[in-house]
Amino acid sequence: MRTEKPKLYVGCALTEAPEDFRNNVEILKEALDTDWQVLKFLGLVGGTNADVYTQDLGNVRECDAFLAITDYPSTGLGIELREAGTLAKPTLITQRLNTRVTRMVLGAAELEPSFNFSTYENMQADIPDMVRLGFAHILSTPYQDAVR
Repeated sequence: MRTEKPKLYVGCALTEAPEDFRNNVEILKEALDTDWQVLKFLGLVGGTNADVYTQDLGNVRECDAFLAITDYPSTGLGIELREAGTLAKPTLITQRLNTRVTRMVLGAAELEPSFNFSTYENMQADIPDMVRLGFAHILSTPYQDAVR
């Protein structure tokens, strides 16, 4: 039996994303924390460049599931997706309706067996259910949580 919640890593653009998007991702991560141990990234100001690389790829390696939000371009998210594909990590790639995503990401979602792709209208309203359904097999693994 698992002794802690499963680990979820949420990756997204930071450098090229507007502040309101980044804030919405933080609110989403707090909502997901009910069912998941949401892994932290250093963001735009924490640590050195090498620290960010090491921690973010470490998060992909450590997580039980990976949520990639592709609303804005991100080289770093692309590197994380490649790592997730190499490790066959269960990965949900999301995109807000009427935003553009590269054909490379769409191709990865078609060809990588551990990847799924879905669009959403409202991050806070839609993604928690998408994560719950998309990773139901991971959430159904029993764990003992002293708080519950």
